[in-house]
Amino acid sequence: MKTVFPGFVSFFILFYTTASHLSAQLSGGEQDFIESFLQINKSPVKNANDLSGYYLQPQTLNGKWGFIDTRTGDQVIPIKYDSVNYFSEEMAAVLQQGKWGFINKYGKLLIPFRYDSTGDFRDNLCYVSIGKNAGFINKSGKEVIPVQFSDLYFVDDTLIRVMKDKKYGLYSLSGKQLSPPRFDDMTNFYEDRAWVEINGKWGFINKEGVLLISPKYEMFNRFSEGLAWVRSESGLYGYVNKNGDEVVYPMYEEAQSFSEGLAAVKTYMEGGKLSYIYINKNGESVISNIGAGIDDAYPFQNGYAKIRSGMRYGLIDKTGKTIIPLIYQDMGNLSDSMIAVKEDDEKWGYEKVYYDSLLKTTMGDRVIPCKFDEAYDFENGLAMVKSGDAYYINKKGEYVKPVKEVSDEEINNNNQEQKESISIDYINIRGERIIRGRPGSMSGLFFNGAAPLQVDGKWGYMNKQGKIIIPCRYDSAGSFNEGLATVKQNNKWGFIYQDGDTLISCRFDYAFNFHNGIAIIKMNGKYGYIDKTGLMLIPCQFDMAYTFKDSVAIVRNGNQFGFINKTGKLVIPAVYDDAFDFNEGLAAVQKDGLWGYINKSGEVVIPFRYENAGRFAGGLAPVMKNGKYGYIDIAGNIIVPFVYKFAYPFANGKALAGEEGEEVVVLDTRGNEVFAAQLRSVFYEDLALIINDKGKLGFMNQNGQTVIACQYDDAMIFREGLAAVAINKKWGFINKQGTVVIPLQFDAALVFSEGIGIIANIKNE
Repeated sequence: MKTVFPGFVSFFILFYTTASHLSAQLSGGEQDFIESFLQINKSPVKNANDLSGYYLQPQTLNGKWGFIDTRTGDQVIPIKYDSVNYFSEEMAAVLQQGKWGFINKYGKLLIPFRYDSTGDFRDNLCYVSIGKNAGFINKSGKEVIPVQFSDLYFVDDTLIRVMKDKKYGLYSLSGKQLSPPRFDDMTNFYEDRAWVEINGKWGFINKEGVLLISPKYEMFNRFSEGLAWVRSESGLYGYVNKNGDEVVYPMYEEAQSFSEGLAAVKTYMEGGKLSYIYINKNGESVISNIGAGIDDAYPFQNGYAKIRSGMRYGLIDKTGKTIIPLIYQDMGNLSDSMIAVKEDDEKWGYEKVYYDSLLKTTMGDRVIPCKFDEAYDFENGLAMVKSGDAYYINKKGEYVKPVKEVSDEEINNNNQEQKESISIDYINIRGERIIRGRPGSMSGLFFNGAAPLQVDGKWGYMNKQGKIIIPCRYDSAGSFNEGLATVKQNNKWGFIYQDGDTLISCRFDYAFNFHNGIAIIKMNGKYGYIDKTGLMLIPCQFDMAYTFKDSVAIVRNGNQFGFINKTGKLVIPAVYDDAFDFNEGLAAVQKDGLWGYINKSGEVVIPFRYENAGRFAGGLAPVMKNGKYGYIDIAGNIIVPFVYKFAYPFANGKALAGEEGEEVVVLDTRGNEVFAAQLRSVFYEDLALIINDKGKLGFMNQNGQTVIACQYDDAMIFREGLAAVAINKKWGFINKQGTVVIPLQFDAALVFSEGIGIIANIKNE
């Protein structure tokens, strides 16, 4: 089925272009140079003594593997293994008859063939598994962490979270059990503390595994300046210290992290009005007397905090004294003693914050008039502004230089054709702009608290305050997933942590995001798999590789598809023309132009008789015969006749099917037609787009009821309870009751992600 959106072309093209940069997601030289390069990029090679292992590279012949010395081209380890890993710390994992062992650089077997899967050695330890259990061994083959856990994950450089019987515990790298598996969940360590969950309640442990505070809180936050906010069963917020003491009793409606000794909390004031106040680490109210109350409060930075009351912004110091009155429509961040301010005429200028020695007080003064269309924070004495063109000014407001020098040819091109300038901004659920886009930049959605950002052709990342947390130095960048993101530099791909540390150097031809601790990478035209340490799990040997699902992954050799397990062994031969993932125990595969289904043993359970096939869901799958779709069950019985031009798999007990250009039919799992409607999307958050005979869009629920009337010229799907809608080319957001919660005022809008939405304003230049 085609999902139709009548307008939105310019912004969608821009966003699609941005997304294409994120597509890695939907990633002999002299010895001293090599050594330093590999150390910087966290390669398994750590010193010159280990470089011999670096020069030993896998070689294959007739389906078997060995090693050659790349300096001489000599075969140094016979080609006799079913698979091999790269050398790491002078040892390499090798596969024989379905089991893994370890050899040294001379080919001597040091650890027998006993493991079903393995990683590579790092700091004298290696991940191994037998059946469904995993652990760590040392170079003598001794189990340091017993091979008895279903999951292992580093929560700190020296600590490993283990799972057994769906419970989490903690081990040190020395093999000491610090906490037995007893927690329902466990976070990473931050400021030497990890939060743990039991029966839906949270407490925390230290690095010795000692439970410092028993699980009793509904929600929590990371520690900041030694304190973390928590939410109690009553729904109120307080603060605990790292010893587990409740230093501020839960009594607030909302709470923020401490910054410069103060934290903003929301509480009821006299008269029953909710307002933010600032408290110190003893829980004492320090600032509570700001006009009619504070509707929004920001963390203190360099002794000052931005606040909002009603629709006006101002600046206060740590005594609560007003430095800049609540008179501005918007306000930037204080930097270099300067802060951008916006007046009601939509123009920006700057206030200077300084100490007046005569009056002996700190105050703000408008030093640069509000005359710019856009204004950004000062840095090193300069700020970028925009009035038509973008350029830099000094603290006197004087022009210094353009943002980017342009050639005569570019100037001529600009004179010959009109161009669209698109400013991408970010808003919160109240519709307030919280991040203003930079001229000439592109950015993406927020995932895990960070969004990719492009400035001057290079990509980095910003946080939800718009601060660049990872500099824009990459040629391309993906979204963070499982704590890591793909980045491209010098035409090679690698991975970085969210704090910007390079985990795996940019050495791959291509790289995809991690899923369940495994990522697909490409080298020398072939695809393979790595773990989160950057070590090769399965050598690059496939013409294409896909994500693991239910412990197997689709791979392609030549034009044929098959399935491998996590050791890289082909458990289902590559004999199919096409294949889909397993779902509900069956996978659709194609052979000689027709589709059928196989089980995980590779047995054909539904013969090759269909022209097309989809995945099983709810016990049914859509299949095509004689140009029409119907549905079959897992025994191959026809449940819904072949009468539809298109059909989708089931989701939440419903499936969509129909004829092109006609009403879409909604089916139940018995094959009954529940209702028919002019749908223009599948169901998201229980609602789907519909269109009436006048071309107006609205929303329908899964019972066939129109819950939001067809009144919009354009609309997007619901996400996080909000949907972007447009009337007369202006976009805003509605909730699931159809109430406009953010007025229709933007030139374009996308979906919300993690409480932040993307909007755009388009100008013809």
